[in-house]
Amino acid sequence: MKKLLPALIAITCLAFGSIATAQDAFPSRPVKMIVPYPAGGGGDILARAIADVFQKQTGQPMVIDNRAGANGMIGAAACKGAAADGYTYCLPVSDVMAINTHIYKKVPYDVEHDFTVVAPIATVVLAIVANSSVPAKDLKELAAWSQANKQKANFATWGVGSAAHLMMAQFNKSMGGSFTNVPYPGVPQMLQATLGGDASATLLFYGPIAQFINEGKMRPLAVLAGERYPALPNVPTVSEAGFNFTPTVYYGVYAPAGTPPAIVSRMGQLLTTAAADPAVLKTMSAAGFAPLNETPKAFSERVARDRAAWGPIAKSLGLSLE
Repeated sequence: MKKLLPALIAITCLAFGSIATAQDAFPSRPVKMIVPYPAGGGGDILARAIADVFQKQTGQPMVIDNRAGANGMIGAAACKGAAADGYTYCLPVSDVMAINTHIYKKVPYDVEHDFTVVAPIATVVLAIVANSSVPAKDLKELAAWSQANKQKANFATWGVGSAAHLMMAQFNKSMGGSFTNVPYPGVPQMLQATLGGDASATLLFYGPIAQFINEGKMRPLAVLAGERYPALPNVPTVSEAGFNFTPTVYYGVYAPAGTPPAIVSRMGQLLTTAAADPAVLKTMSAAGFAPLNETPKAFSERVARDRAAWGPIAKSLGLSLE
């Protein structure tokens, strides 16, 4: 036993030393960040801003891999199936982890077991806006207009079963609207559809629509937030506008389950530092994001709460998708 003890101590020290060395050496090559949405959308803008700072921090590039489709499930499945070596991550919006399991019959991943939370990144400031040709000054008038114009009352969302879709469906149900959901691959397509009149209203990040609001091409009717947004001080929150439903939408970074904890910890530190960089904060503000400052544990609990809250809503709306 006396001879065995020094050997065990040596092995333990070696193991801890190896973990520390692995963490210190990370990353030793490019890191891939899967964004489950098209280039030019909010998640893509966020990822690329972080990637610039990440490369300055580490000397290694962060390669953005846009895998759009199926309400984020294609990108999430690609992340799940990647090697758990610390060199592949994904940046999905909350729909992917909190909503999809309630509305799709087949989801190609297990939210609770296939991923590890690395870092919360940002929440999204969303505004309900109408095309300037729609004569509605608030949500009640928008609902009334949709009833009288059912043939052209289309609402653009970023996918069937997305948070935007559920919010729109809940709006129809609670405020007597008569909008038809029109899904688009991502934010750029939603924006163009609403500007062009193919969609009469939509729910979009503030950043991409600020210019068009200022030019009078879109009319903001409400913001999805607990309080008024500083850039739109005269626009009520959805609660103030009579819509008693204020969900949150946010982004976080995940790694495939089984990624070494030391690397997850190191990557979390790098991402948190990058998200707090002045250049990233400026990009966030311009795009309609707000930093989400909480621990991975608190973020996991947030996702679990939201998943539980979205379930009854999806069920009440009767959504069941292939």
